[in-house]
Amino acid sequence: MTDTNTSANSDRALPLTDRADTSGSQESINETMIRHLVDTFYEDIRVDALLGPIFAHHVADWSLHLPKMYNFWSTVVLRTGRYSGRPLEAHERIAGLTQAHFTRWLELWNEVVRRIIPSAAQTPFIVAADRMALSMASRIVA
Repeated sequence: MTDTNTSANSDRALPLTDRADTSGSQESINETMIRHLVDTFYEDIRVDALLGPIFAHHVADWSLHLPKMYNFWSTVVLRTGRYSGRPLEAHERIAGLTQAHFTRWLELWNEVVRRIIPSAAQTPFIVAADRMALSMASRIVA
């Protein structure tokens, strides 16, 4: 699905395609690394006291959700273009999200990135997540 009405939706776009100064760190990133990161992150999410219940309620089938997240992060970090969803709209449908949820999501993400991604490849993941958390929270949290 491609968004053909870009002018109407530009104010709702997330900064997914803005290139951060990553000093060539994408060269060492590959799809296997992204998949391992996503799998590990969502294993941690599922047992998190704050975020786990939200994901348990809203993700009915992890075998469908995880491939979307692989495609999402592949698009964000490697610019593969495999993801064409609308993450802001998906998160707007989740009632009761607060700044604490976005803060915790970012804390967990950064912990997992630092734990499993080689230091030379961490920046694109951390910069993109920071931007997304800030952008989403600013639009969703009242």
